Amino acid sequence: MKTYTEEEITQLIECAKFVAELPKKAMVSKSGHRRNDMRLRSEDGELDFTVFIRVSCAFPENFSIGLVHSPKDERGAICLLRFNGPHGGFGWSAGTHGALYHIHKAKPENIEAGKRPEAGGEATRAFASYEQALRHFLKQVNVREAERLFPGISNLQFNLNEERAKR
Repeated sequence: MKTYTEEEITQLIECAKFVAELPKKAMVSKSGHRRNDMRLRSEDGELDFTVFIRVSCAFPENFSIGLVHSPKDERGAICLLRFNGPHGGFGWSAGTHGALYHIHKAKPENIEAGKRPEAGGEATRAFASYEQALRHFLKQVNVREAERLFPGISNLQFNLNEERAKR
Protein backbone atom coordinates (compact mmCIF):
# COMPACT_ATOMS: atom_id res chain seq x y z
CA MET A 1 0.00 0.00 0.00
CA LYS A 2 1.20 3.49 -0.83
CA THR A 3 2.64 5.60 1.96
CA TYR A 4 0.58 8.70 2.68
CA THR A 5 1.54 11.85 4.53
CA GLU A 6 -0.81 13.55 6.98
CA GLU A 7 -1.23 16.35 4.42
CA GLU A 8 -2.18 13.90 1.65
CA ILE A 9 -4.76 12.24 3.88
CA THR A 10 -6.26 15.60 4.84
CA GLN A 11 -6.35 16.68 1.18
CA LEU A 12 -8.17 13.48 0.19
CA ILE A 13 -10.73 14.05 2.93
CA GLU A 14 -11.25 17.76 2.23
CA CYS A 15 -11.06 17.92 -1.57
CA ALA A 16 -14.29 19.01 -3.27
CA LYS A 17 -16.41 16.01 -4.23
CA PHE A 18 -19.61 15.46 -6.16
CA VAL A 19 -22.03 12.56 -5.85
CA ALA A 20 -21.34 10.11 -8.67
CA GLU A 21 -23.93 7.57 -7.48
CA LEU A 22 -26.72 8.50 -5.07
CA PRO A 23 -27.55 6.27 -2.12
CA LYS A 24 -30.62 4.08 -2.32
CA LYS A 25 -33.87 5.78 -1.28
CA ALA A 26 -34.19 3.50 1.74
CA MET A 27 -31.60 1.73 3.82
CA VAL A 28 -31.30 -2.04 3.40
CA SER A 29 -31.35 -4.29 6.48
CA LYS A 30 -28.59 -6.89 6.54
CA SER A 31 -26.73 -8.64 9.36
CA GLY A 32 -28.40 -6.58 12.07
CA HIS A 33 -27.68 -3.21 10.48
CA ARG A 34 -29.44 -0.83 8.16
CA ARG A 35 -27.00 -0.06 5.34
CA ASN A 36 -26.57 2.39 2.52
CA ASP A 37 -23.69 3.52 0.33
CA MET A 38 -22.95 6.22 -2.21
CA ARG A 39 -20.11 6.90 -4.57
CA LEU A 40 -18.28 10.21 -4.74
CA ARG A 41 -15.77 11.56 -7.21
CA SER A 42 -13.40 14.48 -6.79
CA GLU A 43 -14.45 17.63 -8.59
CA ASP A 44 -11.64 17.14 -11.12
CA GLY A 45 -12.86 13.57 -11.76
CA GLU A 46 -9.51 12.01 -10.84
CA LEU A 47 -10.31 10.49 -7.41
CA ASP A 48 -12.96 7.92 -6.47
CA PHE A 49 -14.54 7.48 -3.05
CA THR A 50 -17.25 5.41 -1.41
CA VAL A 51 -19.30 6.49 1.58
CA PHE A 52 -20.64 3.68 3.74
CA ILE A 53 -23.42 4.13 6.27
CA ARG A 54 -24.29 1.50 8.86
CA VAL A 55 -26.84 1.85 11.68
CA SER A 56 -27.54 -0.93 14.17
CA CYS A 57 -31.14 -2.18 14.05
CA ALA A 58 -31.07 -2.96 17.79
CA PHE A 59 -29.17 0.13 18.94
CA PRO A 60 -29.61 3.08 16.50
CA GLU A 61 -27.09 5.15 18.46
CA ASN A 62 -24.50 2.61 17.29
CA PHE A 63 -23.65 3.76 13.77
CA SER A 64 -20.69 4.13 11.46
CA ILE A 65 -20.30 6.56 8.55
CA GLY A 66 -17.07 6.31 6.59
CA LEU A 67 -15.17 7.70 3.62
CA VAL A 68 -13.13 5.16 1.65
CA HIS A 69 -10.71 6.13 -1.12
CA SER A 70 -10.02 3.71 -3.97
CA PRO A 71 -6.75 4.73 -5.64
CA LYS A 72 -6.72 4.13 -9.39
CA ASP A 73 -3.05 3.16 -9.47
CA GLU A 74 -3.07 0.42 -6.82
CA ARG A 75 -5.17 -2.44 -5.49
CA GLY A 76 -7.31 -2.06 -2.42
CA ALA A 77 -8.90 0.86 -0.69
CA ILE A 78 -8.16 3.02 2.33
CA CYS A 79 -10.66 4.18 4.94
CA LEU A 80 -9.79 7.83 5.41
CA LEU A 81 -12.42 8.91 7.91
CA ARG A 82 -15.06 7.23 10.04
CA PHE A 83 -17.65 8.77 12.35
CA ASN A 84 -19.07 6.45 15.03
CA GLY A 85 -21.71 6.50 17.70
CA PRO A 86 -20.98 5.13 21.16
CA HIS A 87 -20.67 1.38 21.01
CA GLY A 88 -18.62 0.55 24.09
CA GLY A 89 -17.25 -2.93 24.49
CA PHE A 90 -14.45 -4.09 22.23
CA GLY A 91 -11.95 -3.77 25.09
CA TRP A 92 -12.71 -0.11 25.78
CA SER A 93 -13.77 0.93 29.23
CA ALA A 94 -16.32 3.62 30.00
CA GLY A 95 -14.91 7.07 29.38
CA THR A 96 -12.74 6.05 26.46
CA HIS A 97 -13.65 6.96 22.91
CA GLY A 98 -15.62 3.75 22.29
CA ALA A 99 -18.16 4.74 24.92
CA LEU A 100 -18.62 8.19 23.33
CA TYR A 101 -19.35 9.63 19.90
CA HIS A 102 -16.00 9.54 18.16
CA ILE A 103 -14.06 10.08 14.94
CA HIS A 104 -11.40 7.87 13.38
CA LYS A 105 -9.01 9.44 10.85
CA ALA A 106 -6.39 7.58 8.83
CA LYS A 107 -2.86 8.06 10.11
CA PRO A 108 0.36 7.55 8.14
CA GLU A 109 1.91 5.52 10.96
CA ASN A 110 -1.02 3.06 10.94
CA ILE A 111 -0.67 2.55 7.20
CA GLU A 112 3.08 2.03 7.45
CA ALA A 113 2.61 -0.47 10.30
CA GLY A 114 0.06 -2.46 8.29
CA LYS A 115 -2.77 -1.61 10.69
CA ARG A 116 -6.22 -0.40 9.75
CA PRO A 117 -5.52 3.12 8.45
CA GLU A 118 -8.12 4.67 10.75
CA ALA A 119 -7.22 2.65 13.87
CA GLY A 120 -7.58 4.58 17.09
CA GLY A 121 -10.01 7.43 17.45
CA GLU A 122 -10.88 10.53 19.36
CA ALA A 123 -14.02 11.48 21.23
CA THR A 124 -15.94 14.38 19.70
CA ARG A 125 -18.68 16.82 20.61
CA ALA A 126 -19.22 17.72 16.94
CA PHE A 127 -22.27 15.42 16.83
CA ALA A 128 -24.51 13.61 19.27
CA SER A 129 -26.71 11.53 16.96
CA TYR A 130 -26.63 9.69 13.67
CA GLU A 131 -28.46 12.55 11.94
CA GLN A 132 -26.01 15.18 13.24
CA ALA A 133 -23.05 12.96 12.35
CA LEU A 134 -24.28 12.51 8.78
CA ARG A 135 -24.72 16.25 8.26
CA HIS A 136 -21.31 16.97 9.78
CA PHE A 137 -19.70 14.19 7.73
CA LEU A 138 -21.04 15.50 4.39
CA LYS A 139 -19.73 18.95 5.27
CA GLN A 140 -16.32 17.72 6.42
CA VAL A 141 -15.74 15.57 3.32
CA ASN A 142 -16.81 18.54 1.17
CA VAL A 143 -19.72 17.07 -0.79
CA ARG A 144 -20.77 19.73 -3.28
CA GLU A 145 -24.44 20.49 -3.79
CA ALA A 146 -25.43 18.34 -0.81
CA GLU A 147 -28.35 20.68 -0.06
CA ARG A 148 -29.66 20.38 -3.61
CA LEU A 149 -29.23 16.61 -3.74
CA PHE A 150 -30.57 16.06 -0.25
CA PRO A 151 -33.19 18.79 0.26
CA GLY A 152 -33.54 19.81 3.87
CA ILE A 153 -30.13 18.46 4.80
CA SER A 154 -31.03 19.25 8.41
CA ASN A 155 -33.51 16.37 8.13
CA LEU A 156 -31.20 14.11 6.11
CA GLN A 157 -31.56 10.61 7.47
CA PHE A 158 -31.47 8.39 4.35
CA ASN A 159 -35.00 7.34 5.32
CA LEU A 160 -33.93 5.98 8.69
CA ASN A 161 -37.31 7.00 10.15
CA GLU A 162 -39.11 5.02 7.42
CA GLU A 163 -37.12 1.96 8.45
CA ARG A 164 -37.96 2.55 12.13
CA ALA A 165 -41.67 2.83 11.27
CA LYS A 166 -41.57 -0.61 9.58
CA ARG A 167 -40.47 -2.32 12.82
